[in-house]
Amino acid sequence: MKALLLSVVLLMASWPTYAADNPSGSSSLPELVQQQRALKEKLDAGTSGLTPRQVKQVREAQDEFFAIAEGRETLDQLSIDEKIRIENALEAINAQVAGTPTADDNQNVCWREKATGSNVKVTRCGTKAEMREAREGARDHLDRPKTCGADCGSLP
Repeated sequence: MKALLLSVVLLMASWPTYAADNPSGSSSLPELVQQQRALKEKLDAGTSGLTPRQVKQVREAQDEFFAIAEGRETLDQLSIDEKIRIENALEAINAQVAGTPTADDNQNVCWREKATGSNVKVTRCGTKAEMREAREGARDHLDRPKTCGADCGSLP
């Protein structure tokens, strides 16, 4: 439980600012909502400079963000799962607004998973590229033969 609480505190302390218009760096829920509304107005006016595909992805992430933030005044009113969903939505928006080819791979994402041999859920965070590499490594491990062959004692 202490590890989970520590991870939430670290997660909240390391939240980046999600709009280029906010130089102050604050990240309270009302300010995040205000930033997203300003970005939504730019998207509606067509002055964002994003491609239609990027606009669609930003709007989907904003829909997720606004659905979670609706009726909430502070980040403390959110459950850990809602905080993770909000951070992932804001990271998705940030990756599209950044507009670099590697922005999507560098996008930070968090997910909840059960620790091996336990029913305890753990929050893990990393970039999309790191998550993809871990998934591919696990898939490669599962694809390896499960029986010993001619040179069973040596490792590949």
